[in-house]
Amino acid sequence: MENQANSFSNVTGRYAKSIFQLANEKKIMNEVEKNFLQIHFLFNDSKDFVKFVTNPTIQKNTRLKIIENLSSKLNFNNCFTNFLKLINEKGRFFYLERIVKDFFSILSISKGEISAELIVANEISEDRKNDIKKELSLIYKKDMKLNFIIDPSLISGSILKVGSKMIDSSAKSKFNRILNNI
Repeated sequence: MENQANSFSNVTGRYAKSIFQLANEKKIMNEVEKNFLQIHFLFNDSKDFVKFVTNPTIQKNTRLKIIENLSSKLNFNNCFTNFLKLINEKGRFFYLERIVKDFFSILSISKGEISAELIVANEISEDRKNDIKKELSLIYKKDMKLNFIIDPSLISGSILKVGSKMIDSSAKSKFNRILNNI
């Protein structure tokens, strides 16, 4: 992981790496991972939560009270709650979504997994998802943590993102290339 750690040298990466290391040292990784998952789901499921995180007009002490209420309701680990309070106090709370992504990337690296994203135009079956995951695991010779995203604007085809590499075989991309050459 130390080799990959340099890729987390930006602000969000440093915060994610810090909470990761602290959770590891205190042997509370499962709890902290669960709390990060809860935050991840909030970003996906609640527009109000996204507004709360990104709204710069919310005062730190108001945000602190909301963090405490949220932590109590969702039963967050004390270490995780203190982490949220810290990024609030440092004026970095708007980075929370990126910190969550970086945390899961660091966690995947520590587990020897490769994180990837497959963007498809239509829903695909669980069997097909498992087949794709197995094929990619064989290609990369590591466990694959694959996130599937549906984007109907692709028309057909897919976009695969593995690390900094992207393979775009979508009809949308091909159509745009044709239009640019006219």
